[in-house]
Amino acid sequence: AAEDFARQLAPVAFVYVLWIAVFTVAQMLLANTVEEKSNRTIEVLLSSVSATDLMGGKILGIAATGLTMLGSWVLFVLAAVSIVPAWLGWEVPTWLGSVARDPVYLGQFGLYFILGYLFYAALLVALGSLCTSLKEAQNLMYPVLIVLIVPLLTMLPIGRDPSGTLAVVMTWIPPFTPFVMMNRAALPPSLAEYVGTTLLMMVSIWMAFRGAGRVFQVGVLRYGKPPRILEVLRWLRRPMV
Repeated sequence: AAEDFARQLAPVAFVYVLWIAVFTVAQMLLANTVEEKSNRTIEVLLSSVSATDLMGGKILGIAATGLTMLGSWVLFVLAAVSIVPAWLGWEVPTWLGSVARDPVYLGQFGLYFILGYLFYAALLVALGSLCTSLKEAQNLMYPVLIVLIVPLLTMLPIGRDPSGTLAVVMTWIPPFTPFVMMNRAALPPSLAEYVGTTLLMMVSIWMAFRGAGRVFQVGVLRYGKPPRILEVLRWLRRPMV
């Protein structure tokens, strides 16, 4: 009974950690982009590579940092539930170790971190290219933060009813998909949902990268007051260089 209860709550914990990981690493990318633009380092970099290549390299480089961070978290948790208690002679419930080491949870956690990070990284690197200070970036981030808060607000209702209408509908909304699918791991969705939502996220990431690339290549060399929304929308219709 204790293990069943733990497995029911485990996805909620994984979602919370996933949210922290995605937000932290994407925020790191945003700060890095703003800093390089404000001190004009990015102009030197653009003399050697294209804006698209630079944007892609920044996203992948920070992704590697994020995966290293996640790996250290996983190792720490595994040590906390197995190695350390054995050294200290403590008795740890077997269900705690089995949940923490569950390859299904860990595999989904890694997959949805990558998908969620790539999606939000594209949005934030585009926002970072429009700003010359972190204060400006924080103002522009409010819409993204509002979207990111939704999975946290619905975390417990979805955890209690992983196959309910709320869970199923939010599963197919790309900004929420990684968090909601992780939240539904206690009562795994069908294979069709796994395949369909993964393909949906890949298409959404591709579209986000194309849009971010158009904004980045214009905004990263623009200084002064951030552009208006209508101006950014015009950039999105520009052909990629």
